[in-house]
Amino acid sequence: MFDGKHAHPTQALLDLYTIMDHFDGNVEGKKVAIVGDVRTSRVAGSNRRLLPRFGMEVLFVAPDCFKAEHNEHKQYDHISEIIDDVDVVMSLRTQLERHNEIYFQSLHDYAKDYCITSETFGNRDILLLHPGPVNRNVDISDEMLKDPRSKVLEQVTNGVAVRMAVLRKLILQDK
Repeated sequence: MFDGKHAHPTQALLDLYTIMDHFDGNVEGKKVAIVGDVRTSRVAGSNRRLLPRFGMEVLFVAPDCFKAEHNEHKQYDHISEIIDDVDVVMSLRTQLERHNEIYFQSLHDYAKDYCITSETFGNRDILLLHPGPVNRNVDISDEMLKDPRSKVLEQVTNGVAVRMAVLRKLILQDK
């Protein structure tokens, strides 16, 4: 689906731009782990369609209650299963407002297994992304948000340029 409830195409475009910029355009064969509330994430919905078009492999990491309903991409229970094999980790916010039931007693219970920390990354050379807003110390630890591997603020900057380009294209397409 490409409606506003299931897709976020400009976020996927700016994610792609951020990844391509980081890897100097060499993204063929890169593995991107999308971690968190994959089922209700518009960002995951758009990135699972866009990134493979540029030769990237998308992997989903989520607890059973947040796993994607489709099976076109590999799905894992924990980031530790694939952390040594990925080039990019895209953490997602838990979409509590989209849930009809409570899956965790608290966000901190969820964070025990899914918060991206310095222990998660170790000294690996992995790009860290997040579409925002970040639930600090739930999606990503404060320490990792300050880490040079985190490109969350670059995503925000890139988002302005990408969205301006999309708007310009749409407005001027008939001229």
